[in-house]
Amino acid sequence: MEFDRESLERDLRALESRTRETQEELDTLAVGAKSKDGLIELTVVSPGRVHELTLDPRVKRLDIEDLSERIVAMTNDALDLLHEETAAKVGALLPDFSPDELFGGGRS
Repeated sequence: MEFDRESLERDLRALESRTRETQEELDTLAVGAKSKDGLIELTVVSPGRVHELTLDPRVKRLDIEDLSERIVAMTNDALDLLHEETAAKVGALLPDFSPDELFGGGRS
């Protein structure tokens, strides 16, 4: 098996470029959530922080327990979606190959 240094270097430069682009996307990734009744809106950003929370004045009609439960549930749902999108973007960086291809197994 012949080692192709130029091909490996080219592949590594391409991976480095894609990694840098993905990191920039992750740095600006934001996911919004809005309650069904439109009373509560929030935005979470990478790496998993609440960026914005907006409460419609009509939330005053909700009891405190209901309001807090809804905010927690929406936050967790938005964070789950943010994590899924982050995993998908990072996963897209990884090439599709088998361990045998990487380590040269099964080749003569």
